[in-house]
Amino acid sequence: MPLFIKESFIYKLFEKLLIIPYNNSLLKKNLQKITDCFKNSFLYKRVEKYLDKKPYFLNSMYYKLIRKLVSKIDKLMDFLHKTIKKCLLGSSTFFELRSVKYSTKEKNLLLISTLVSAFNLAYTITNVFLDKTNYYATSGLLLISIILFLFSKNTNCFKNSFIYKIFKSW
Repeated sequence: MPLFIKESFIYKLFEKLLIIPYNNSLLKKNLQKITDCFKNSFLYKRVEKYLDKKPYFLNSMYYKLIRKLVSKIDKLMDFLHKTIKKCLLGSSTFFELRSVKYSTKEKNLLLISTLVSAFNLAYTITNVFLDKTNYYATSGLLLISIILFLFSKNTNCFKNSFIYKIFKSW
């Protein structure tokens, strides 16, 4: 314990009123005897032995098989991560995404259009596999991405649009 705490008035008062009397008390001696008896008891030894035992599943064949399978998958995922990272670092998409914070509104609209198109593609492919195709949502996302792309190519059209004027007035 730090010296500034030991020399404080509150600690000295606490020590004289509680700690020293408790250390010399009959209650502490009796509690110590009870804990010693409990530690020597049959129940305590059984519980301690149960808690300290090696788990049974560590020797299981299924557990070893799962660990080997997970280690193989981990190595495969590490290889894929390194390969994809190496491929993406040299791509123009990586440089475009990196330069988003320095880009203009037109490039931001083009980026948002690309992201909405990618989401639409993933949504459509997922729904085809699940047999739950929602043509309204798919066509709506496609329309939004086309509008964003056109606005990114012609910003004058975007600035003269009715929707832009409404949002600008807010």
